Amino acid sequence: MKTSKAVILDRPFHASFRDIQLTEMTSDTILCRTTMSAISSGTDMKTWRGQQHPEQCWYPLVPGYESVGVVESVGPEAKTTLKPGDRVMINECRQFGDVCAAWGGNSHYVIKNSVTAPAGFDYAVKIPDNVSDSDGVLAYLACVALKGVHRLNFRPCETVLVVGAGMVGLSAVQIVKILNPSAKVISIDPSPRRCEIAQHYADNVFLADGAETEKIRELTHGKMADKVIECSGNPAVVGTLHQYIKDGGWGADDEPAHIHLQGDYPEPIALDWWHRWFVKNATITMTCALAPGNKEQVLQWISEGKFSTNCLPVETWPVEKCHEAFCYKQEKGEDVFKILFQWD
Repeated sequence: MKTSKAVILDRPFHASFRDIQLTEMTSDTILCRTTMSAISSGTDMKTWRGQQHPEQCWYPLVPGYESVGVVESVGPEAKTTLKPGDRVMINECRQFGDVCAAWGGNSHYVIKNSVTAPAGFDYAVKIPDNVSDSDGVLAYLACVALKGVHRLNFRPCETVLVVGAGMVGLSAVQIVKILNPSAKVISIDPSPRRCEIAQHYADNVFLADGAETEKIRELTHGKMADKVIECSGNPAVVGTLHQYIKDGGWGADDEPAHIHLQGDYPEPIALDWWHRWFVKNATITMTCALAPGNKEQVLQWISEGKFSTNCLPVETWPVEKCHEAFCYKQEKGEDVFKILFQWD
């Protein structure tokens, strides 16, 4: 296998579907064939607009990391239980022969080995028989949310606010409810359509129109949120999060509010109005990507019916129309929840 068709971002605001050079197959290679992939509303659209830092990736590149497919062959030295014919989450490939891999998730054929997939979470994972290809694609960003949620130290009957009702945010809502069933989970988003989608998952949903702070105050009887998971990807939102969180941290067992930053922010973040932040004693954490074991856990939850994508509106496009799909997503913005690519 020397070449493969792939989605290529040749430059900002231009995608093509063409051949690329693959790296050499080694004795530990797992060769996968992609059947479905996706456009990430955060990272991929940031790359489409030319907002990535040049030390991270450069053009031309293969975008994406949400992909599923079939194992074609397994090398004799591959450390895996996978076998040809298995449906798998493929995800990252970090090296190609003649283009920047970026995350490499939108290539028809993918060589996975110790060179092209070296990170601890880059390995392919078998998809349960009762989990669809589209769910296998959508599972990836749920894994990103899971890594972030694991940073929180949950207590019974907390109020957890999730800011942003995209794929990461709505995944975080569901994961919090799985891991801390007694929690009251609130979702806010500036998009009425996304708020409507969030109604299927969160305990309470508020439109982020300036009135949401008082609604949260009323709902929590003045206490505000114990924890906030920020999933909007909007750097301007981060500096406003103090308005949603409780006071605390003044006593030995008086746990302060915890804010976890889960977004991929294309611009600098400023925590302005410092006097409002300072008196909160808040803990602020952040995570990137996912952790080993997250794929298996999310796929298990989907297989068991604990995690659902049934109410998430996705659009499926033929991969050959990748340029039109990116343009469409850019034009429609948050009105388009998710675009999947079909590779048949």
